[in-house]
Amino acid sequence: MLFSLLGSVLLLFLLILTAKTLMQRETTLSSAQGPEAVRDPHAEQALSMAIGCRTISHENADATEWEAFTRLQQLLSKTYSLCETMRLTDAELGPHNLVYRFEGKDASCEPALLTAHLDVVGAVEHEWSHPPFAGHIADGYVWGRGSFDCKLQVITILEACEEMLQRGEQPHRTWYIAFGCDEECNASGEGATRISSWFAEQGLHFSLVLDEGGVVSQNYIKGFKQSIAVVGVAEKGYLDLELRVKREAGHSSTPSFPTALGTLSKGLARLERHQMRPYLTAPVRTMLKSLGQQGPFGYSLLFLNPGLFKQVLFSLFSKNPTLNALIRTTVVPTVVSASDKSNVIALEAKAHVNIRLLIGQKQEEAIAWVKRTLADPSIQVSILRHTPPSLVSRTDTEVFAGLKSTILSTFPEALVTPYLMLGATDARKYQALSDQVFRFTPARMNKREIARMHGPDERIGCENIALAKQFYNRLISTF
Repeated sequence: MLFSLLGSVLLLFLLILTAKTLMQRETTLSSAQGPEAVRDPHAEQALSMAIGCRTISHENADATEWEAFTRLQQLLSKTYSLCETMRLTDAELGPHNLVYRFEGKDASCEPALLTAHLDVVGAVEHEWSHPPFAGHIADGYVWGRGSFDCKLQVITILEACEEMLQRGEQPHRTWYIAFGCDEECNASGEGATRISSWFAEQGLHFSLVLDEGGVVSQNYIKGFKQSIAVVGVAEKGYLDLELRVKREAGHSSTPSFPTALGTLSKGLARLERHQMRPYLTAPVRTMLKSLGQQGPFGYSLLFLNPGLFKQVLFSLFSKNPTLNALIRTTVVPTVVSASDKSNVIALEAKAHVNIRLLIGQKQEEAIAWVKRTLADPSIQVSILRHTPPSLVSRTDTEVFAGLKSTILSTFPEALVTPYLMLGATDARKYQALSDQVFRFTPARMNKREIARMHGPDERIGCENIALAKQFYNRLISTF
C-alpha cells in the first residue's frame, strides 16, 4: 500500500514536472535550413590583403611593429574610399586606431557602435599548411592569422558600409565603427581604452555595442540537432598570478631536495587535480532557459528546472571543457621558469597561473582558494594582472530582440541564445557607454575550426565571409 502510494505521488510529480516543462517550451521551433552563401570575391581578396599586414601586438608597445598597422590603414583607405571620408581624424583617438561615423536619418535615436580589433597574435610559420601572413585563398577558405580573429569583422563591416554609401543610402540611426589596435595584448592602453575615453569625452551613449564573440556553433551541445547562435551578454574576469618558490641553489651533480622547481611542480599539480566549486550565474541561467525552450525535450526537462537538476547539470557540464568553464572559475598554469641551464639547480622557480573569474567572483576568493589548494606557505603568490568580470546586459529588451531577429534573418537554422563569454574582448571597455553590450561573430563554426583561432592554420570559410557581410548589412540598415 505504501509503495503504491509513493509510486502514485512520484507519477503525479513527474506529470506536473512534464506539464510545467511543456508549458515553457516554444511551440514553433525553426526547421529552416541556412541559405547557400554566394561567394564574394571582393571581400575575400580584401581580407586576404589585410592578413598580409602583420599587425602583431605586444604587451610592450615598443615591441610592436606599428608600420604594419600603418600599411593596413592605407590598404583599408584605398579599398574603402567612401568609408575613408567618414573616418574621424581627431589625434586623441590615437594614430593606430580607426574610428568612423555614419550619420543617421533620425537624430533623436541613440547611436550604435560596432567594434573589432586590428591586431593579431603571432604565428610559428613552420606549423602552418599555408604561410600565416600570405592570405592564401584555397579549398574554399581564406587562410592566415587574423582571418577569423578578427579581420573578418573589420573587412565585412567596411564592406557593408561601403556598399551602403555606394547605393546612396543612409542608416536610420547614426553608427560608429571602432577598430582598436591592442586587443590581443590588452596592455598598451592605446586601443579600445583610448577610443572609449574619447567617446566618453564627447558625451556619447550607445543604444547597442556589438563586438566579436560567440558564433553560430555546430554541435555546441551534444543532442542538439540545430546550430546554436551564442551571443555573449557578459564575459568572465581575468586574473594572472605569479607563484614563486626559493630553495637552495647548486650544481646538478650534488642535488639537495626538495628543489624550488620540485616544490613548485607539486603545487601546480595540486591546482590541476582540484577545481573551484561550480555555480550557475545569471547569464548561464538565461542560456539554460533559452535553450530549454527551444531544444530537445530531455534537455528542456533539465534546463528549465535547474533547481531540481543542478547536480546533474554540473556533472554533465564538467565533462566538457567549454561547458565546464561556464559553471566555474577556471585555474590553469601557463608559464613555468627556473634554471636556464640543465646542470644548474635554480635558486628560484616561478610560474604564471591564469584564472578566469565567473560573474560575481572576486579576485580575493580565487587567490584564497589557490593558497588553500597549494597548501604550502613557501610558495609565494602575487598578482600580475586583474580585470574583473564585466557587467551583464539584459536580454528582455527591444535591442536584443532586434539583434536576434537580424541573426535569424542571416542564419534561420539557428537557435539564438545568450551566453557567458569565456574569453576577454574589447567589449568590456565600452560598458560604461551602453546598457546593451553584446558579443557575436556572424559565422558558422564547429569546435575544430574555432580551435584554430590562436593556433596553426587559422582560416575562415569563404561562405562565412559572405554571410558576415550580409549580417552587418542587415543590422546597419534595419536597426
